[in-house]
Order: sequence, then structure tokens, then C-alpha cells
Amino acid sequence: MKRILFFLGAIMLASVTLLTSCTEDDPVDLPPTISFLTADTLISANSTVYVNATFYVGINAVANTTSGSKIQSLRVVRISNNQVIGDQTFPYDDDNLSVVISFVALPETGTENIEFTVTDKDGQSAKKNLQITTQVVSGGEIDSWQQKILGSWSNTTIGSSFGSSNGNVYKLNEAFANQALIDFIYWWGETTDATIGAPNDGNAALVFNTGDYKLNNWTIKNATKFKTTTVNSAAFDAMTDAGDIIDIATGADQTRIGELSLDQVIAFVTVSGKHGLIRVKNIVINSNGSITIDVKVQK
Repeated sequence: MKRILFFLGAIMLASVTLLTSCTEDDPVDLPPTISFLTADTLISANSTVYVNATFYVGINAVANTTSGSKIQSLRVVRISNNQVIGDQTFPYDDDNLSVVISFVALPETGTENIEFTVTDKDGQSAKKNLQITTQVVSGGEIDSWQQKILGSWSNTTIGSSFGSSNGNVYKLNEAFANQALIDFIYWWGETTDATIGAPNDGNAALVFNTGDYKLNNWTIKNATKFKTTTVNSAAFDAMTDAGDIIDIATGADQTRIGELSLDQVIAFVTVSGKHGLIRVKNIVINSNGSITIDVKVQK
């Protein structure tokens, strides 16, 4: 799958073709078809997201079976307050097109329309639209994940990757298959000891750097941000509303936190804009060791 940069995001793609016809004597050009890919990690209908959150849209274009005209371009346009805030066209010469696009939401509350248009070499086009509404993060319910054990990079029995949306721990091959769900990874560093970092962290890529599933082979590396806090263990236990967590986690700007210690509480913000806290419950030292954590995060 080919990868290209896009305004406020990035595009990973494949390909598609278009065909046209009407009668044997007088053929008429017909357009391709276009639809949204559906998956838990993709937006495929009008949706609401948090300001500055990262979200993903999948596009599938299928050639018209009559014309045989290949796809020439994909155009993506973002419109907010009746103004175009992004417009980019990507050239193709393909029979099939499969695209996953990463967007960064508006930096303030509002609504935007995103238009996706595929055009073939006969000039025939097909279009799909999405309406995305942005809202400010507020209080509400939280998810609590307790006694989650993450292994360090050379631990062969326990996974190192964690998804805060479902509380699952993933081994590296499983994480590779669920990249959009991975919010942070644990490792024991040579100079940083017990360390939790984002999939896009440079040091994480140096640690998880071998095999088919190494981080440099990932196409989605979530840019989770972290910060240290002064929250103690009792205060962590008492938190039941997301509003409290939001206040603490706001301003997170680090890609990793090292030298973690027992009962330490660090904060994080995911690329989807969810705020959370991590409490360290136990550490087994060295590269084949592990860390046990409790996590509280916005639903």
C-alpha cells in the first residue's frame, strides 16, 4: 500500500479502474462507484469528534465494468464555514483504488464537510461526502482497566502494546494487525529503565526494531502524548469522572516517560482526544521483565 502526505493528515492507498458503455453502436461513458470502508477504527458516516483529534476515513472505488477507463485522480476537499480549508488532488493510472486517510480535526468547535471525488480518464466522476462535527472534550464516564501486565521488548510471553479503548494487551504481531488501537508501548530502556511511550516515539522504534512487525514497518503510529503528574494513589482511586482526568492530562506533550516508579501516576492524551491516567503497580526489571498498571480513561 502506497503512502502519501495530505493536508492535516496522511494518505495510504492502493488503486481502481472505471469503465463505460451504453449500446454496441453508440457507447456511453459511465462513472465509477465510490464507497466508504467500514471498520471499528474508520469513520464511514457523519460523526462527531473532539477538537484536534486524529480520525481515519477509508475510501473504496470500483471501476465501471463497461468503459474500461482507468482512475485518473482522487480529490479530497475540506469545507468549513463555506470556505475551502483544504483541497488536494492526487494523480493515478490504476484499475483499483483503496485508500485510508488520516485527518486532524478542526482546532475549534464547528462542522466541516469533506468531499471525496474519484475521476477516470474519460472525465467521469463519483463523489462521497462526510460531515464531521468537532466538540470540546468534557466530563463524563470513564473506563477503568486494572492489573494490566505489559512485558518489555525481550519478554516472549507477555505483550508490550496497550489499547486504552478496550483495555487489551497485544504482542507485537497482534499490535501490527491492530495499529490504530495501540496507544502506548512498554519497554525497559538501557538508560531510562521502566518506560512507557507512544508508537511514534523515536526511542520506541529503536527498541522494537527487528522482524516483520518492527515499528518502522507500521503505517499507523499513534502520536499519544504523556506528562508526569503529582496525583497520588489514593486520588487515582477516587477518580470517577472524566472531567477530573481531563484537567490533569491537559497539556501532555511528551512522547514517552521513563524511570517510572511504583505508585507513580502519569497522564496521557490519545490521538482521538481521549484523556487518561496510568498508575504503576509493579515493575519487574530488565529487558525481559514487565510492568503492571491500572488505567483510567475517558469513554
